[in-house]
Parts: sequence; C-alpha cells; structure tokens
Amino acid sequence: MFPAPPSFHDAQPNQPLPLPNRQGPQTGAVSAQQQALAQAQLYQQQQQQQQQQQQQQQQQQQQQQQQQQQQHQQALLLMNGVNGGGNAPNGIGVATPAGQQAELNYIYGLVEELSRQLAENRRATEEIVSGLGRVRSRARIQGLSNEELINVAAEDINAQEQNIDTLISLLSESLDKAKYSRDANAQLLTQYATALASMLKQFHEYKAKHVADVSSWHRSYRSQLAEARAENSKLREQIWEMQDRAGKANGLLREFRRTYDEDAERWDRRVGDTAARQELRFWKRMAMPDLPDDDPYWSDDDDIVDPAEKERLQDVERKNEQEQLAGSQMETDDEGQPMQMHHLQGDNAGVGGVAMQRDSGISVGIPTNPSRPSSIASSTGSSGQ
Repeated sequence: MFPAPPSFHDAQPNQPLPLPNRQGPQTGAVSAQQQALAQAQLYQQQQQQQQQQQQQQQQQQQQQQQQQQQQHQQALLLMNGVNGGGNAPNGIGVATPAGQQAELNYIYGLVEELSRQLAENRRATEEIVSGLGRVRSRARIQGLSNEELINVAAEDINAQEQNIDTLISLLSESLDKAKYSRDANAQLLTQYATALASMLKQFHEYKAKHVADVSSWHRSYRSQLAEARAENSKLREQIWEMQDRAGKANGLLREFRRTYDEDAERWDRRVGDTAARQELRFWKRMAMPDLPDDDPYWSDDDDIVDPAEKERLQDVERKNEQEQLAGSQMETDDEGQPMQMHHLQGDNAGVGGVAMQRDSGISVGIPTNPSRPSSIASSTGSSGQ
C-alpha cells in the first residue's frame, strides 16, 4: 500500500564530483549551457516526481479515510444489529445482555484506538518518505557523494535523536497508562456486568413474587366478594319475604278495619253517645258560666278534644285579643282621647247570666249567646274517640 522508501543507492553514490573546466572559453560556455540545461531538466523532473508523489499520497490518504469510514459504518451496523436496531429476522430486535454489550463497547474502543495509532504511523511513514525524497533531491541538485550526504544528514539526525528519545519515553508512558486503564476498565466492566446480572436476578425474583402475591390477593378478594354477594342475595330474599308477609298482614288489617267501620249499628251507637255527651257538656257550661275553660272540672272533655286542638284554640283567642287591643289603640290615637267604656253590672244580667263571660277590662254592650263547645268546631274531624 505504501511506496518503498528510497535507498541511498538511488543518489548515485559512485558518481564523481564535477571537475573544473580547463578547456577554452567557447568550449566552457557550451559546457556551462549544457550543465544549466541539464540542471533545469533535472529540476523539472524532480518537481514532477514530487507532484506525482504528493498525488499518490493524497490518493492513499483518501483511500485510507474511505476504508476507515467503511470500517466505522460496519462496526456501527454490527452494534446496531446486536442491540436490536438492525434488520433482525422478521423485523424483531433482540436485546443484547449487559455483559456482551460492555464487551462490544470495549472492543469498539480498542478498534478506534488502533485506527488512530495506525493513522499516526502512516503519517510518520509519510514524513520519513518525504524527508528521504528531500535528501535525494538535494543530493542530485548539489551533486553530493554518499559520504558527503551522510555527513550532512548525520547532523540533522543527531539533532533529532534527543527529541526522539523524549518522544519514545512519552509514548512508552502513554502506552503503560493505556494498558493500565484498559485493565482497570475491563475489571470495572466485569464488576458492572456481575452487579447488573445480580440486580436483574433480584428484579425477576421480586416480579415473580409480586405477581404471585397479587394473584393470591385477587383470588381472596374474589372469593370474599362472592361470599358477600351470596349473603346479600340471601338477605334480600329474606327482606322480600318479610315485605310480602307485611303486605299481606297490612291487607288483612285494612280489611278488618274496613269491616269494623262499616258496621252500621256500632256507628249509630257511637254517634249517639258522642251527641249526648256534647249536649250534656253544653248544658253544663250554660249552667256554670263562671268556671274557666281550663278548670279541672272540664277534664272529662279531653277524650273529645285533643290537647293539640286546645292549644290551637288558645292561640286563636290570644290573637283575637291582640287584634282588639291594637284596634282600640288606633282609635284612641285617631280621636285624641280615649273612648269611655262602661262595665256591665252583674244585676243587669238575666237568669243564668251570659254563658262563658269573663271579667275583662273591655265591656260589651249587647250580651251574646254562649259559644258552641270547642269539640264541635274541631278541625280534626274526630267523632268523640
């Protein structure tokens, strides 16, 4: 691939040095012109050779770059295929284990490092070849022999020996560091792969245990749910039976009540008793108007008028009294002086007096008839029970 380095034999080691011209002026001028033409031709040939060498070197560099790119692409395709990103069978990628992926990454790093070192070696070789080409061209131009050329090149080589030794020591140190780093990285990768494998194993065990626990929990929950549903269904059936029996009992009770209420003889007797009691109470209150309504003597009326109705009647009487008081105050404010009210005397009353008359501060001009018993005006619609 690389051109062979030129040897010192190409510099015509046995070529004698040009001797001074001892011929005549014309012969010397002709020989000088010939030498100038020869040197010009030689210089042109050297330039052409250098251009050809440069073109060859450029072509070689391009080929090397293309090869490196192809190798890089092949490595990427290989890695992608291993990682599951390539064209796997049936279009399905297969995951690469962690340890294998780490080894592939390490190998790929080594390949890149070797490619870089190869490029550096090629560059150094090209520099050596170009240096030899310069030495050969200088020997041809100056017409130096091998010994003179060696003496001239020895000075340059001796000047570069110190730099070469320093470079060699630096490169050796870098190589040792690279080897140590490689070993350390390999050890770390091994430890990482081991830890990752143990971690994955623990994850798989935990997942299996978790799936088993969840499955058992679901089975237990479903069994409990089935038991609860069965119990609920049983309770609903009992409730439906109880409601059915209660409905039947209620129907029988309504039938009995309807039959009991539709008895004409019992109803007439009940109405007659209630009317007699109401008439008796009416004549008692006509005969004893001085007794108030809340007197214990009238406690036997509780079976006819319920306490709630009595409270309602008391509220109605209280509201009527308040309205009368408010009306009298308004009349007093309109006329500017209070109205003169006369009290009825007890002697002016007829036999038996006025029924249900109270000694209030307001007198009534015309005596009114006694009011009907409160039980008759009851809104409850009860008939005495």
